[in-house]
Amino acid sequence: MHKKLSLFICCVIASLSLYGQAHKCGTTGAEVMQRLLRNKQALIDNPISPREIRYIPVKFHIVSKTDGTGGVAEAQVFDMLCTANEDFAELEMQFYIKDGEFNYINNDAIHNLILDSNHPQSTVNPLIIQNIMNSNRDFAALNVYMVRDIILNANNTGNVLGFYSNDRDWVVMLNNEVRSSSITLTHELGHFFSLPHPFNGWESDPYDPDRHGNPVQPNSPGFNATEKMDGSNCTFAGDEICDTPPDYNFAGISCNWTEEILDPDGTLVNPEEKLTMGYFPCDKDDYFFSEMQKQLMIQDLASSARNYLTTDPNLVTTVLEANTELVFPDNNEQLTYYQGLELEWTAVPGATQYLVELDRLPTFVFQKQSFYVRDANFLELNNLEANKKYYWRVKPYNDYSTCQPFTLAKSFTTGENPTAVQDIDFVSKWVLSPNPLTSNQDINLAFAAEKAFQGNIRFFNLSGQALGQAQQYNFKAGQNRLAIPVPNLQNGVYLLMLQTNEGVRTERILVSR
Repeated sequence: MHKKLSLFICCVIASLSLYGQAHKCGTTGAEVMQRLLRNKQALIDNPISPREIRYIPVKFHIVSKTDGTGGVAEAQVFDMLCTANEDFAELEMQFYIKDGEFNYINNDAIHNLILDSNHPQSTVNPLIIQNIMNSNRDFAALNVYMVRDIILNANNTGNVLGFYSNDRDWVVMLNNEVRSSSITLTHELGHFFSLPHPFNGWESDPYDPDRHGNPVQPNSPGFNATEKMDGSNCTFAGDEICDTPPDYNFAGISCNWTEEILDPDGTLVNPEEKLTMGYFPCDKDDYFFSEMQKQLMIQDLASSARNYLTTDPNLVTTVLEANTELVFPDNNEQLTYYQGLELEWTAVPGATQYLVELDRLPTFVFQKQSFYVRDANFLELNNLEANKKYYWRVKPYNDYSTCQPFTLAKSFTTGENPTAVQDIDFVSKWVLSPNPLTSNQDINLAFAAEKAFQGNIRFFNLSGQALGQAQQYNFKAGQNRLAIPVPNLQNGVYLLMLQTNEGVRTERILVSR
């Protein structure tokens, strides 16, 4: 006997009524089906075949409680985006973070999203909630809101993992589904591009032989024709897509179909369990879109309704193929100071931003701090505590390519001194090149000085051990340039130190030969 699954994977809602009553979860809105029919006709009249990748801007809205807590971690959004791009790669459709930034909304009513004014926990009119969401909407991007809870209807049982609103043309995701191992966003994007469930008409009332018969009744609970196995009514029954076999919302049945359920003609039903738009519990990597579903989504993106999805002409579309390496501090390094620490890592070709995470524990869930660094591979920290151990890691990315993982974490321990050794305040525009050093060559130093002075230059390793002899130089007021002989150094990180009577200037150099 087939059992009804009480877990709603997703749904499509058309709109809210005047009183804020949500349409029943799971029903495919008539507007979505109308778009599907328009796309089917366009596919016949003027089929679109993608000739190059179409990049689609997405504005991700991280929704927290009013006090700013409870929002999903940005790194999880990167992982989810990576999965969606993998799923849509063969359609030549790829998604990127609009303007390279997330939008943050701190609002209890949106964080715990209840779109039914009759629900006992409802405290804010659903129309007011949607108006707040709309005020945050980016009208030149696909909008994805990520919230803690979703309740669409007071009569719902189970969880809504996400939904697409045709009326508002946005996607809402449950925070728990914002991860690389979930296809919920991929599924909702299918709805966004006009695809219904393969069990259209059965969403609110999954098949039960005691109620619907076996053979099944000629019409679905949604009053459209029940799709037949021979395809004779596939153009107007079910999802009206002919290469997706009949599915009467067989929720709760495993991915290996063995049930003996008959269609209205008495033919044994054999659904496609691994369709992304279905509800069968299969392995993540097994799901797929049918060929006609792919063509319909491509057609939808080419329609005038999607003209607002304009690609940023300056978008960097380089796929990151390498990860960064943490340079300074080295692992388990003991510092003498705790303020003004400059974290440094290697630059990655194509990366425009880096996510740096810092925590007191290696789990990065205790007191995690997140920093976003654009077009640089270093970060100065001025909020550390003395004599404390910290862990840090870095993830490189650009607005489109977000699949590189975090580096393995390294740790360092701060010291008692507030800051490092005093800098030379009359020296500016300091440049070392090349850095990193890739051959046995001198390193060029250039800087501007406000006055003439005398100083020594020497190399040290990260443990403070001097390498080679100190070289004394006389510097003039104005611009100074000189070539400094480098000791025979193995690959690694070293310090070049300029010592004067009025302060010390230290710079890290990387040797990579």
